[in-house]
Amino acid sequence: MLVPAACGSLALVAALLALLPALRPVGWDLTALPRVADNTGMGTAAQAKDPGFHTVHIGAYDGQFYWGIAVDPIATGDVHQVFDTASYRYGHPLLGWLGWLFSAGQARAAPAALLGAGLVSLVAAAVVASLLGQAFGRRGWEGLFVAANPGLLYASVHDLAEPLSAALLLGGLLLYVRDRRVAAAVCFGLLVLSKEQFVLVPLALAAWEIVRARLRGGFRNAVVLVSAIVPAVGWWIYARLQLGAWFTSGTTALAFPLSGWRRSLLDAGIGTYSPDGALNISEEATLVIVAGLLVLFAVAGVLALRLRSPTDVVYVAIGIVVACLAPNATTLLRDAIRNTSVLLTLVPFVIASLPLSPMWTALRGARSSTAPPPSPT
Repeated sequence: MLVPAACGSLALVAALLALLPALRPVGWDLTALPRVADNTGMGTAAQAKDPGFHTVHIGAYDGQFYWGIAVDPIATGDVHQVFDTASYRYGHPLLGWLGWLFSAGQARAAPAALLGAGLVSLVAAAVVASLLGQAFGRRGWEGLFVAANPGLLYASVHDLAEPLSAALLLGGLLLYVRDRRVAAAVCFGLLVLSKEQFVLVPLALAAWEIVRARLRGGFRNAVVLVSAIVPAVGWWIYARLQLGAWFTSGTTALAFPLSGWRRSLLDAGIGTYSPDGALNISEEATLVIVAGLLVLFAVAGVLALRLRSPTDVVYVAIGIVVACLAPNATTLLRDAIRNTSVLLTLVPFVIASLPLSPMWTALRGARSSTAPPPSPT
């Protein structure tokens, strides 16, 4: 357990290195972290709940909507009425619900509860990634792809859901390779409530089970995995009735494959010649970081097409979504690293880890038992 503990500790240290400099300029006020805009209905609602709430004039971001869900968890209060697109925001409410739960429904405690949930999720994801690496026969340093993951670090200190998604995904995979299908399905069910696109994870694994049903109880396992999406479907139906629209009614984050990444690279290239010095430097960083990420994801994607293990299957499913991200999800560097952060946690399992899950071992054993005997020569 020393390596998993080290990965979890490093994740916490890295998060604190990002958190403390962000809190110092605002007098250590945790209400600044959700980045609630002061000139919108969200800012008015936040200061109505807490007159001392620290709003921002520039730089408002998605954490404000998780805070909104934390104080209005089932969209029956008045805060959701000032969301930009409430039906979309309530499509992935899990982090907000945890903020409501850990704050005991007290609006003034919601920012601290959201921060705590993010930090715990980050540490848990690092530990579980390490344990999953050990389950694949390695030392477990895969947890560093969580601890030093820029997108997860950014999300953990700005009240965003990606660390929670990473912890649930990796936890579900660990349970899955340990042949604990029901517990894995529970994790995947919560995962879908953290971000809608992860509905592909249990469906992809269910398809994999069906393809390999001749070896084990694949159809039964597939039913268990598909059942993971039932709670989310039930919630989405409730949200549709309550809010008058499906969660897909928001601004789309998907487009033709690679068109968003193409736009990101082209815009960054133009920006490197901007007369605005700050923009010039920012776009240079965006260009090289996005280019490096795309190469890394492409190499891992090619290797994942071998479909030797559950992590390969899941990587392909999530990778399709990442490839289809629209420009509004890729052109800003913070969005690019955030929206690829969960996929990045799977890269070491696809590239370096040995496929030693129980299901893969069963497949290997079945193949070897049916192989022809070696030639006498």
